[in-house]
Amino acid sequence: MDFEDDSAGQADTSAAPATNEAEGSGQTPAQRAALVKQILQTIKADKKHHEKAFKRMRRDMQVAMWGAEKDWGEDKYRANIAGRHVKQKTAALYAKNPKATAGRRETLDYAVWDENPQSLMLAYQTIQAGQMAVQQAQMTPPTLDPIFGTATPAQPQLPPGFDQAMALVQDFQQGYQRRQFVTKYGKTLEVLFAYALQQQKPLDFKRGMKQTVRRACTCGVAYVELGFQREYGPRPGLTETLADARARLDHLKRLAHELAEGEIDEDSAERAELEMSVQQLQQEPEVIMQEGLLIDFPQSTKVIPDKLCKSLDGFVGARHISIEYLFTTDEVEELFGVDMKDGYTSYNSNAGSSREISANDVMDDDYEWSLPQEKKAGMVCVWKHYDKASGLCYYVADGYKDFLREPAAPDVFVEDFWPVYALTFNAVESEDELFPPSDVSLMLDMQKEHNRSRQGMREHRDAARPRWVYANGSFGDEEDPLILKNLKPFEALGLNIDPQSEIGKILQSLPVPGVDPNLYATEQIFTDTQLVVGAQEAQFGGVSKATATESAIAANSSASSDGSSIDDLDSFLTVIARASGQILQREMSPEKVTEIVGPGAVWPEMSLADIASEVFLEVEAGSTGKPNQAIEINNWKQILPMLLQMPGLEPTWVLRETLRRLDDRMDVTAAIAAGIPSIVSMNQQKQLAPPQGAQGDPQADPNQQGGEGGNNAPQPPRS
Repeated sequence: MDFEDDSAGQADTSAAPATNEAEGSGQTPAQRAALVKQILQTIKADKKHHEKAFKRMRRDMQVAMWGAEKDWGEDKYRANIAGRHVKQKTAALYAKNPKATAGRRETLDYAVWDENPQSLMLAYQTIQAGQMAVQQAQMTPPTLDPIFGTATPAQPQLPPGFDQAMALVQDFQQGYQRRQFVTKYGKTLEVLFAYALQQQKPLDFKRGMKQTVRRACTCGVAYVELGFQREYGPRPGLTETLADARARLDHLKRLAHELAEGEIDEDSAERAELEMSVQQLQQEPEVIMQEGLLIDFPQSTKVIPDKLCKSLDGFVGARHISIEYLFTTDEVEELFGVDMKDGYTSYNSNAGSSREISANDVMDDDYEWSLPQEKKAGMVCVWKHYDKASGLCYYVADGYKDFLREPAAPDVFVEDFWPVYALTFNAVESEDELFPPSDVSLMLDMQKEHNRSRQGMREHRDAARPRWVYANGSFGDEEDPLILKNLKPFEALGLNIDPQSEIGKILQSLPVPGVDPNLYATEQIFTDTQLVVGAQEAQFGGVSKATATESAIAANSSASSDGSSIDDLDSFLTVIARASGQILQREMSPEKVTEIVGPGAVWPEMSLADIASEVFLEVEAGSTGKPNQAIEINNWKQILPMLLQMPGLEPTWVLRETLRRLDDRMDVTAAIAAGIPSIVSMNQQKQLAPPQGAQGDPQADPNQQGGEGGNNAPQPPRS
């Protein structure tokens, strides 16, 4: 494989500096710089507006990880009940990937038929009677005209309403075909979406969604961003990509560009890296480039909504949304094909806590174009800015005076314009706070009080440890008390005292206060935790003194709290699935769909309006939680006898549903063969057949031994 002629040439078209495209856009560099500056000012103003909420999120992350805030000493007692609650709630809410089913917009597909089976049956009977009348007329000899002698064929006597019956049946057939087409199209979309979830790399969808649920419990909100990765072209996802060679080719492209510009010396490590990488690439039989749905999980503190946003659910009232990234200058060049020679604002790599320069530190008056050599190895702060009013997506960097990529429409089409979706569990109505409190924030006081209580008990125990006092001069040697202090168990020590003296009279026990456990009880803390976040003491592993009835009531309350969160998660995943279906319907080619789904795939060409309203994906309620197999099997046992009495029931469907509830992976298609009776029927036929050579012998033929059969005959006693 030729790297320069094939892979590199195709990768060169992936990204080009935005300044090269500005010449034909009718914009002057001054106008572009002014627009970039305005966008940066808007982003920084939004970030400063939400800085209080972002600080609260970082505090909650600290508490969820370590069980205390940073100002709580490292040597102090801490029991991380907040982190334990987050883990348990995440496991309860998201145990497996959702099951998405295709739905269609409810429509009236029949113009003539009233969707009543009796009227359809009557129409078929009318048509059948008319066909019989036509056959009888064809069999009847023609009538001869007595005057002209011409033969007149017999006219059939059609039943009343024959034309209406024909129109009704034709309408039914057309509507049925349309429904069958939409059903198969929906099945194709289901298989395609399930395949897209499996292809997510490096963080698969299950781990990514568990991380999203964990973030929502910890920070109060979590986000999912949708994109679409094409075989060639710029990467829409700045942090997540599908498993292919795209990132490697971008890296090699940057090294080749720097070598051509003379920025890499002959003896540099980058030159050796480039040569070995090209050699390895030439030895590979093919370079895999994939296309498909891309699901990214940005951090909660990196998504910056408009300061006028009224609700995170759908971003009501927002005019724009920004997503923040931190890259090195080399990564910026690989992603966007832009060399940051015109200056940028340097960031520390740890841009969440202790950083050299933050976005809030560099405000409007400090907008600067500093040279990169002045801040070597600094990070570049990149923002992806979705602007709904203009319908464009901008890529800008803090301190850089031009766009990193030419402004264009978002990479994917969704109904809500921006393919970013927020998940919250504790949403409340507030005119002052946009971000809802997290579970960690709600139980922060209980976490602090628990730590203080345990720390106080630790200090009290230290204060209550036994101590002894003695009168000065009681020991002949002043070092004896020090030796006595460090005395090991079962060790003998000679003291310089009067042999007639009693050691009990020389050393007196110092009265110390006893430890009152009631002062440090934590039962009330867990009672408040139950009221606030719905987690009772037994769920944290502690032993509660409540009665069985009280524990059952508390468990039901916890289940209700989790049920509300499950509803929120199902709604969120339904929105994600519906938007993903719209993206797949627009971006996937029929050839690629057939390759993934199979030759039976149905993938018509549809307009944007049809995509948004015709067929959509929705998540089955509760499909992400842990399945209760015992309840499902018990319910199936109760409903199965009624189903078996229904006429026309498909046996294969019954087998599939039974195996699904038993969680068995048996392949039904390989086990069933058409035209073969059941094993029970074959055994009965074999028993009814007379054995060879025993016809008419009642001792050998069970069929001639009466209704009891030969198996009930007296048997010889066992030894």
